[in-house]
Amino acid sequence: MRKRRFILTWINRLLLLGTVVSGLGSLLPANIFAGASLLSLIFPTLIVPHFVMLLVTLRISTKRILPNIIGIGLTIIPAFAQFPFAKPMNQPQDCLRIATYNVRAFYQGLDAPEKMSAWAERENIDVLCLQEVRRPSHKPLEESFRHVAFSPKISRYSVGIFSKYPIIHTESLTFSYVKQGKRYPTRSAGLADIVLPWDTVRFINVHLNSTGVQDGDMEVAPSTEELLERGKEIARKLAGSDRTRGLQSKSILEWIEESPHPVVLCGDFNSVPGGNLYARLLFNLEDPYIFKGSGKMGSFEPLKRRYLPIRIDWTLHSEGIESYDQHIDHINLSDHYPLVTTIGPPIEEKATSEEE
Repeated sequence: MRKRRFILTWINRLLLLGTVVSGLGSLLPANIFAGASLLSLIFPTLIVPHFVMLLVTLRISTKRILPNIIGIGLTIIPAFAQFPFAKPMNQPQDCLRIATYNVRAFYQGLDAPEKMSAWAERENIDVLCLQEVRRPSHKPLEESFRHVAFSPKISRYSVGIFSKYPIIHTESLTFSYVKQGKRYPTRSAGLADIVLPWDTVRFINVHLNSTGVQDGDMEVAPSTEELLERGKEIARKLAGSDRTRGLQSKSILEWIEESPHPVVLCGDFNSVPGGNLYARLLFNLEDPYIFKGSGKMGSFEPLKRRYLPIRIDWTLHSEGIESYDQHIDHINLSDHYPLVTTIGPPIEEKATSEEE
């Protein structure tokens, strides 16, 4: 029995050490330590072995569960950022629905824009933030949204913000820390100040650098040599894209800091909620998915198809906004799925208006 307790103690200690190293590593800036985001992918999954070891340890010695409790505490927030466990709350009548959606340039089908417009109308979407918009294919969407802002404004390939409420200011944003030779990754962001019923809110729409990994790269290789070669190529792509996203992150943090209005940050981040950018965003913004996420998992179809239902599309907002639900709608009109969020005015402000 003593030997069993000794082995159990060291397993728990090593597991906790690996969790701490993984967590700290994921917080390193990706532009300096390329590949740090891979640790942010691993880190939340460590809640599973901690939970298993907690159950095992409870049966043998309740005095040795502290490392498991600490490990679960460290990983629970990033785990909840992927796992939708809540049910939609009762929503006041003055709530609005916003969605972020990478539309893959509408290549999923000739009638994809029409179907997206019908979906947005059916779901009562008030503000729609799109990435990888190919113009003028977007025209059917303008029938549902009177106010539109594109970034870059003159490019046929851009990000777009579609709103049923007035847009009083728009701006194309530049990821100034990224080399100017990379055209789209330097200009794939924009903002729009939208006059909502209770306040003017700044919507920032971003599309961070893609991993560059194609669907075919993840197919099983027929030989060991080809598998190793393909693995090296994938690692090279991931490290390079990770470094670019780290540079883009610096600009995002500056834009939020400089905003004169409450912020809604939407987009395709091409990484899971975790790591340096996500941790720093949580100092100023809230992620509704953590405690209000509902429905099905997975916002990227190629990974979901391979039993990796992770979320790489995010919507976060300032404290001056209340959220009631966030869910992923699995409609097959792109290689991504839209992330839908229900928001409303701050509860204090709502209570005051009701008293009046």
